[in-house]
Amino acid sequence: PMAAPPAPPPPPGQLSPARARAGLATYITQDDYPVEAMRRGEQGTTAIRLDVGRDGRVTACTVIASSGSAALDQATCRLMRSRPRFTPAKDQKGDPVEDQVTARIRWQLP
Repeated sequence: PMAAPPAPPPPPGQLSPARARAGLATYITQDDYPVEAMRRGEQGTTAIRLDVGRDGRVTACTVIASSGSAALDQATCRLMRSRPRFTPAKDQKGDPVEDQVTARIRWQLP
């Protein structure tokens, strides 16, 4: 297995970045595959940016690179807004702050 690249340094004034409590892909199961995408044989990778609030909840999801399927892109953001919980980012004083996280979710037909 390849080692993950080192995490980029946190922005100025930020001590630690927001971290998902589990790998983001683990929040999506085969049961979440949009029926219309399955019917059309659509698969691909959706790249997203998540805005994470001070409470560790996702406040917004933006598709930054489409999988080529609107159904998959929409499902990715719908699921990412509701399921993952994050340990919030912390500032220099250790107080929770808002942060952004990018991720890639790969949709593969069963």
